[in-house]
Amino acid sequence: MKPSIQKYNQLLDSIGLTIEQARQNAIKAVNTELVKANWEIGRHIVEYEQYGQERAEYGSELLTKLSKDLR
Repeated sequence: MKPSIQKYNQLLDSIGLTIEQARQNAIKAVNTELVKANWEIGRHIVEYEQYGQERAEYGSELLTKLSKDLR
């Protein structure tokens, strides 16, 4: 006996929801990693700029140079 069209549509919906949930989970994971990476990059820059001092001396063209060199 062949499953009904209704059961097929339920199967289709279930698979579609599973795929959509997996996509949303992947997006969240990527966003989390990007936030972590950006935070780490900022920490590296602050540590470099402060060089053990309490305050950094900004305006040293560091970000311009980094931007150019990272391309």
